[in-house]
Amino acid sequence: MDYQIGLCFVNVLIAAFSIPVSTRFYSVDLDSHSFDDAQELCARDGSLTNMLTEEETENILKVIENKRYTNFTSFWIGLQKDRAQCVQKNLPLRGFYWTVDNSAKSDLMMNKWIEDPTGTCTTALCGLLSVEYSDSKIVKWGLKSTGCTKKFPFICKHEGLSENIACSSKPNIMGTHETSEKNNDPYTLWVSCTDEFTLTCSKNTREWKLVGGTKTDIQGLCLGCKTGYKKDKDGNCVDIDECKQLKNCSFNCFNTEGSYSCMCTDEMDNFHNEDSEICKKQKQAKTSISMSPTNATKKVQDEPTPSSMDKTSPTSSPSDVHSTIGSHLHIEDSSGNFIIPLIIALLIFVVLVVIIVAIVKYCLMRSARKRAKERAAAMKESVALSGTDSMENVNE
Repeated sequence: MDYQIGLCFVNVLIAAFSIPVSTRFYSVDLDSHSFDDAQELCARDGSLTNMLTEEETENILKVIENKRYTNFTSFWIGLQKDRAQCVQKNLPLRGFYWTVDNSAKSDLMMNKWIEDPTGTCTTALCGLLSVEYSDSKIVKWGLKSTGCTKKFPFICKHEGLSENIACSSKPNIMGTHETSEKNNDPYTLWVSCTDEFTLTCSKNTREWKLVGGTKTDIQGLCLGCKTGYKKDKDGNCVDIDECKQLKNCSFNCFNTEGSYSCMCTDEMDNFHNEDSEICKKQKQAKTSISMSPTNATKKVQDEPTPSSMDKTSPTSSPSDVHSTIGSHLHIEDSSGNFIIPLIIALLIFVVLVVIIVAIVKYCLMRSARKRAKERAAAMKESVALSGTDSMENVNE
């Protein structure tokens, strides 16, 4: 009974005087920095983490998983070997020490080196926690060493809450959404709306940003996209490929910006099935529409070019896209209908030219024959006259 009374008394004092309760938590910063810079950034409200117990290690791995970003597999931890120290392969920490307290505690690290450090006594080395993922879960972890000037994400260990915690205020996100922290980590936020996103707090810039999408404006993460678009992992609105969805078209599907179109191909005429019959009916309906040459020319001039179709923005409505595609298809069909009449007209023109040439030639030949007959008659008459004159001379 005395114990319960004392416990209640302590709780009352904590509530009355706001006595801070010591807490320990870990944070993962995905900004890449050198070992010294990472150590300095962690020192604002903690230190680069050590890994002394199984429970501590499990918490650290859980914080990495909570970032939901498997592209990073190596993280600075507070493990270092000074330049004047030699690598000692017979020791669990290989001559390294924990920077948080300059200790060499190593019960957990007996066989955790994935790669043995390079045997050197003249170069400073720093330690990395290396992880392997299966989907989004960590299935294997171990230690590696490398040069301290290289840049990696890092893991901080925090003892108690500091007034100088970066990103202490929540981000301003428009639209209906919910936010939640995981494992008492003020440097990681999960945002849930139509999609789920993970935000991370940068200790360097003290700003919230989207994990994997550093240039994304996080204010618009939960604002909806226009019809035909969806959010990608970086929070941007991108086109939905409707042709990858089942049963959008009975035959050929062509994806467009913000929409899609179902169209037939000439190859489908060679098949006898329901789809090909639908295509034939569509083609017959198109060819039955008459179009004068004047209207066809005007329609071609008014239609957008293929390059302008490629630049259709997310603000374009799906009906605009469908009408544009339909108009192009109609023009292509009507231009095909003019080919046969044009050939027939050329043939008729050639035949008329041949007939006219034949008539002219016939008329010229007839005129020549008529002139020849006239010349022959004139010659006969002149011969007859000369004969009569000669007879009269004889009689005289």
